[in-house]
Amino acid sequence: MDKPLRILLLEDSATDAELLIREVQRAGFRPEWCRVETEADFLTELEKGPDLILSDYSLPHFDGIRAVLLLRERRLDTPFILISGMVGEDVAVEAMKQGATDYILKDRIGRLGSAIERALEQKRLLDERRRADDEIRSQLQELRRWHEVMLDREDRILQLKREVNEQLAARGLSLRYTSPEAS
Repeated sequence: MDKPLRILLLEDSATDAELLIREVQRAGFRPEWCRVETEADFLTELEKGPDLILSDYSLPHFDGIRAVLLLRERRLDTPFILISGMVGEDVAVEAMKQGATDYILKDRIGRLGSAIERALEQKRLLDERRRADDEIRSQLQELRRWHEVMLDREDRILQLKREVNEQLAARGLSLRYTSPEAS
């Protein structure tokens, strides 16, 4: 069961790109992918809305940290997995702080499938939470609107009671509504 997956691959080595894509396929995905090496190409492909970004940490004129920053500047929540041959723990932590979903060392590429599954599940849960939050906001807005309608209706009823009492008082008759709100 191959699951379709649109991947934006930020990688300067065609050989490494092929290895990554084979690993993605081995994990049960059917990747449609585009490999880029420059910031300009990355931004162009980002506009096409990939499902996942796999990024090498270091390229000649661009790097994975800059790529994840560009992604977050655009307020996109596309899962982003940083891949490197020599990333240190401090770089990995910095990448995660900046918004990377995960990081993988190239010598542990066998983890890629499970990292992708986790990243996509996190994205699915985030999308689900946002939809639920939007629904709650919408319901709350509707409740506020109905509350205002009911308050307006209540104010109108009180006004009518006052008017009835005024008419009765003008005719010397006893008041019909004796509550403090009606007088």
